[in-house]
Amino acid sequence: MFNIKPTKLASITIVTSLVISSLVGIAIIVIGDVGTIEMKILGTTAALGGCSLLCLPSLFNLERYRYKMFTAPGMLLSVTFFGLLLFLMWSENTLDGEYFLKSIFTIGVIAFAINHSLLLMMIKPMKTLVDRAQKATIGVLSVVAVLILLSVWSNEFPEPLIRLLISFIILDVLGTISLPLLSRLK
Repeated sequence: MFNIKPTKLASITIVTSLVISSLVGIAIIVIGDVGTIEMKILGTTAALGGCSLLCLPSLFNLERYRYKMFTAPGMLLSVTFFGLLLFLMWSENTLDGEYFLKSIFTIGVIAFAINHSLLLMMIKPMKTLVDRAQKATIGVLSVVAVLILLSVWSNEFPEPLIRLLISFIILDVLGTISLPLLSRLK
């Protein structure tokens, strides 16, 4: 009956979430009363928009039957992350222990890393330089994910590792921004 592409559905969800978040935000400002329910609604729409945005690279590659080994886990982890965020927001603090929160964060980091990699893999490298830069950026982003998870699960994260993490984040951002530009150079 309706033949709508997953990326279009996710885009509609993102825009709808932004509109609802804006309306709730305006209502909170105008009315001046920020209650628990208003904050949960705002959090829910923000989580829905954010997780829809997060899974766009998985949906894009799923529609094109590319990188199947990554698209399914990327989607599954994004949806799981959203579900756990909703549970955390709307539950009556039944499971808000340290390990539960760290587990939610871990799922979010892995979902982000997979979808970020899929985003980078949307670029079709036609030159050796772009191919190497793409692989290096995905490697750097993997190191960033591991270091973030290490910092979350360890009780201590020494300053040298913090400096290393920040350095790798800078390289990740550099690669993410420069890859599309490099792929356009003739």
